[in-house]
Amino acid sequence: MTGDRTVSIRLATLDDLDHVTKLHLASFTPEDHVPVMLGPRYVKATYRWQISTPDAYTLVAELDGAIVGLVAVCDKPFTRPMFMGCLGEFFISVLKNPTLLMQAALWKRLFRRSGVSGKGDEMASHPGMAQMTIGAVDAECRGAGIFPALIEATKVFSRQRGSRAVRAGVYKTNAPCQRVFIKGGWIETPELETADTVFYVAYFDSSLPEEFGIILPCQNDPKAC
Repeated sequence: MTGDRTVSIRLATLDDLDHVTKLHLASFTPEDHVPVMLGPRYVKATYRWQISTPDAYTLVAELDGAIVGLVAVCDKPFTRPMFMGCLGEFFISVLKNPTLLMQAALWKRLFRRSGVSGKGDEMASHPGMAQMTIGAVDAECRGAGIFPALIEATKVFSRQRGSRAVRAGVYKTNAPCQRVFIKGGWIETPELETADTVFYVAYFDSSLPEEFGIILPCQNDPKAC
């Protein structure tokens, strides 16, 4: 609820492309997110891929008929498949703005490694582990429970799609977002942590942590569940 108005959550369709692109561009700067650096056409291409590929889905939150929040999830690691799916728009963006080729941050982000190895890499690439790719809420609606509702909905949708867990990365500088995941019962997972990102996991299959050889906090302390 936002005031006395009810927020509804649904699957995004290709008819929503302009709206989700606009929300994304209003939510992130080029320093935050490489697609924004590449421009609106490329951002739109990423959402076209996430909405239309069988391997991902996008949820939108609506208030009074307007999209005020979104979250996207891929059933498996998404960076390379999405980049390849948007390759045409990538080249168009670079042709229109050749100075992008001089942006070290662009190449660093596009070709960065996961930053994890061993057990973390096994977890990240596990066929049962879905990954949240992006989330955003309209600035005027933040703090109204929209993002918690969206990430809770991902548990329902990802479980229905056959995932055994879903993970989400949050920049270490984004404490408010981290609190949302913690309050929602997602498990902070050091095995997946990178230099700038902390990861949270929602498990649907209680046997999966055991397969990874990790002990959840609640296994040692029931109050942590």
